[in-house]
Amino acid sequence: MSELPATLEPVTVGKPWGREIWYSGIEARGESRVWTDAGTEPLSRYLAHRGRAEPVLLLKALDPSLGNLYLELHDTKAEVYIVDRIDGGRDRMLLGACPARRAALGDAAFRSALLEAARRAEAGAVGMDEVEAFMNPIALRPGDAVTIPPGMPHCLLRGVHVIEFQTPLFERRILAASQPVETQLGWDSSEAVAAMDLSRRPKVTRAGARTGKRRAQIVARAPGFTVTRFRLEPDSTFAVPPWSVGWIVHGEVRAAGRKYASRTAFVAPETVALQAVDEAEVLLASES
Repeated sequence: MSELPATLEPVTVGKPWGREIWYSGIEARGESRVWTDAGTEPLSRYLAHRGRAEPVLLLKALDPSLGNLYLELHDTKAEVYIVDRIDGGRDRMLLGACPARRAALGDAAFRSALLEAARRAEAGAVGMDEVEAFMNPIALRPGDAVTIPPGMPHCLLRGVHVIEFQTPLFERRILAASQPVETQLGWDSSEAVAAMDLSRRPKVTRAGARTGKRRAQIVARAPGFTVTRFRLEPDSTFAVPPWSVGWIVHGEVRAAGRKYASRTAFVAPETVALQAVDEAEVLLASES
C-alpha cells in the first residue's frame, strides 16, 4: 500500500504588507511541519527520512492586508497565483510591461524611462504611481490562475489574497517597492529593468463557472511543474503523482480512511488516489 499523503502544518512570516503563510517552506526564517501518525516533525526531516534531498514545490498563502507587495521579477523562479478572495483594495495586480507605453517608446527607451522613474521613486522624488504607469494592470476574480514566468515583473496589490505554488528557491530582483524592503539594502532597479523579458505576454486562466460534474482543468504550466484544479462530485476520485503538493479549496477528501479537511494542504510522497467525501475542489501542483 502506498504511503498516504501527509497534512502540512504552516508557519507564518510577517511582512510589511501583511503576512505569508508557508505550507511547504524550508528556510532560515521559518520551516513548515508535517503531521504524521507519530505526531509532527519538520518538513526537511520528513523529506530526508524518505530519501528526498530536494525541497518539494513551495505552497504558500499571500495575505496582503496592509499594502502592496514588491514590484519584482525572478531570474529562474516561476510562480503561479490562484486568487483565493478579494477584500477591498484593488481587484487587480500588475503583470508585465504596459503594451501601449512600450509600443510608443520602443524597448530601449521604455527600459530607460522605467529605470529613471524607479530611481526617482526610491529617492522619494516621485510616488510609486510613476513606476506603476509602466506596468500592465490585470483584473482578477476569485479562482483565476496567474502564471508568472521568470523575467516578468509583477506586483500583487493590497486586498488580493492568493494561494501560491512556486519553484522552491529564494531569488528576486526588486524593481520598486511601496513598502519597506526587509531582506536587502535598497532596490535592484537597474538589474531588474535589464533582466525584464518584454516579449512575454501575461497569462491568466479564468476560473469559469462551477459545475456539479467531475472536471480536471490544467490552470497553469510553469517551468518544472503543472497546477491542476479538480472539481469533484461526492465519492469521485483523482490520482495524485508522487511528491505533489495540494491545497483543498473546499470540501473534504480522503484516502484509506484518512481525511483531509477544507482549507488545508498536503504533500504526497507516493502515487495515491484521493476520493471526495462531498463536493470538493482541490488544487494540485505536480512536478514535471
